[in-house]
Amino acid sequence: MAILATACTHAPGSFRLIQATPGAVLIPPGVKDASVARASVPVPLNAGKPKCPPSPSGFRIAGKSLIVTRAALMSTTPAELSAWTTSLEKTGCIASGESFALTASLLDALPLEVAKRRTLLSTAQGINLTSVNSLRVVSPIFRPGAPADSVAVAGETNAVEQGASSNSVVVGLKANPDLTGYEIAWYDVLPRTDGPGFRIAPRNAEAHIGGQVEKETAPGVNRFATASDARWFRYFLMTRASSDRNDYNIVVLGAPTHGELELRTEAFAKDASGYLRTADKSSFAAMTPQFGVNPYLRVKVQGVDQDLDLGVSVRQAIEQTAGRGSAQGTLAHLTVLKPHNGKLARVDWDRTGSEILNLPLEGGEEITW
Repeated sequence: MAILATACTHAPGSFRLIQATPGAVLIPPGVKDASVARASVPVPLNAGKPKCPPSPSGFRIAGKSLIVTRAALMSTTPAELSAWTTSLEKTGCIASGESFALTASLLDALPLEVAKRRTLLSTAQGINLTSVNSLRVVSPIFRPGAPADSVAVAGETNAVEQGASSNSVVVGLKANPDLTGYEIAWYDVLPRTDGPGFRIAPRNAEAHIGGQVEKETAPGVNRFATASDARWFRYFLMTRASSDRNDYNIVVLGAPTHGELELRTEAFAKDASGYLRTADKSSFAAMTPQFGVNPYLRVKVQGVDQDLDLGVSVRQAIEQTAGRGSAQGTLAHLTVLKPHNGKLARVDWDRTGSEILNLPLEGGEEITW
């Protein structure tokens, strides 16, 4: 990894974003510089633990510490990392729910290319929902007395027209006469107060009926009323296998432990339809294509909590909240704080450049200027 000279100065306990080849590198707080290739991270081990197995790529636990090397970080994959940290829970090496925190500590142990860090934060399947996420649900509203299985679209018309471009068409659809409007509901993923894990709680809703908007403190129906012991959640966007109106395209799995979530994910991945037919209905939330469900990142911009698209950069966060083209003008006074070990740490960069604007957000950041 070739490091380019910068004029960056940093405060103790801050992240440092530096230019490098082949890509930008994020140096976590407490790490001397980008040349550091080995670190020891404290691990909260269970008393009387069994022997903790090493990972295939070379992470290992020695004494009460996790040994992290740059070679192991660069060679591991999201699937391998998730499987290994989950195995530590299953064997009782670490307590239930500690695998998420362990992964975060591991990624903040050494300098890491931003692109690789972003890859390792992804999952092999689905999207893990944590306290940096929110969910937006758009659902149809039907007149009182409409059948429980009502759908928004009654059927297609015969009107098929050429679209605005040569490779698009416009298909006319008939709305269900019982359809009166739609609801936009927001849900927050919040930390549990009775131990590790999270819960999904309604935040507010808007009912759009007849051109009028009515603010609500909660949605008409809680779409994520899963089992009360569910603490870990994963979001899936499915491809429909048929035109059956009962096919699900959004599924959120819940489980009391991270290990159990992995087992349910494995069963769901093998046969999604079979899983949804036979699994405990309180272990998941499933919605048909007439519902729009999207996960977002929670980021504070200029002191205001914002729901932003997954994968946005600092530049996109500023432009989505302050207006397009405004990001470059913030550089002189821009401050970015990033979560680290339960606190917020400043991100430093070479102020003669604008690389900070390309930094992907992971959720929980605070941006001011």
